[in-house]
Amino acid sequence: MNRQHRCALVVPLLASAMALPPTMAAQAAPSTVQAPAAPACQLQPVGGSSPNVNVVISGFPSNQRITISRTGGKTSPAQVDAQGNLNAKNLRDGTYNVKPRNGGRGSNVTCKDAPAPVSVNIADADLVATKPNTPTVNCSQATPVTFEGTLSGTGTGDIKVVWVSSDTGKRSEPMMKFTGPSTKTPAFVVNAPARANPAEPRPTVKAQLLVPRQGSEQGVSSAVFTVTLHCEAGT
Repeated sequence: MNRQHRCALVVPLLASAMALPPTMAAQAAPSTVQAPAAPACQLQPVGGSSPNVNVVISGFPSNQRITISRTGGKTSPAQVDAQGNLNAKNLRDGTYNVKPRNGGRGSNVTCKDAPAPVSVNIADADLVATKPNTPTVNCSQATPVTFEGTLSGTGTGDIKVVWVSSDTGKRSEPMMKFTGPSTKTPAFVVNAPARANPAEPRPTVKAQLLVPRQGSEQGVSSAVFTVTLHCEAGT
């Protein structure tokens, strides 16, 4: 696909008249500590014409000895690797259960079917600058500029979008839920740089919205959107 699309500013100013109070700058999210993964098991189709499945196991204690059981079928001993994972390949389809052997740590897990493949076709990616929305800004300090995107297409599913600001080097790759025919993306905030004195050119900042390849689709991208600030007198 890789189309380029025109972008329109939806605030009542020219695209070059953007500003945002410093208090609106994006805040860094506090760091968090992830809890250990819980034991899990998923059935994944082998693919092709085979009716068999792969039993994909994760989250067990390192090198745990386990038992893989199929309802109405045989029970097989196995052992996960040092990361607590195991992929038991090409087994007969059915209802599977995994449990620790010989009273080992961990819990019994029923294997779930793999989720249905995501079926999404993104046709267009457009973006606008929504903030700042004041006539002028203080150009002697960095000014956050907010971009928002809209994706158009068909289908429903979780997809990744990519925001890029080529002149600042900032990049963001959030996951989002797309529901056709159109869905707004998470916002993207980039700081336009300050200028040292009023004789310098007005600060600018650029952004582009991309959707990586989804399945058989080639992906799409918006045009590069440039915001040029209107500066307060003396800044």
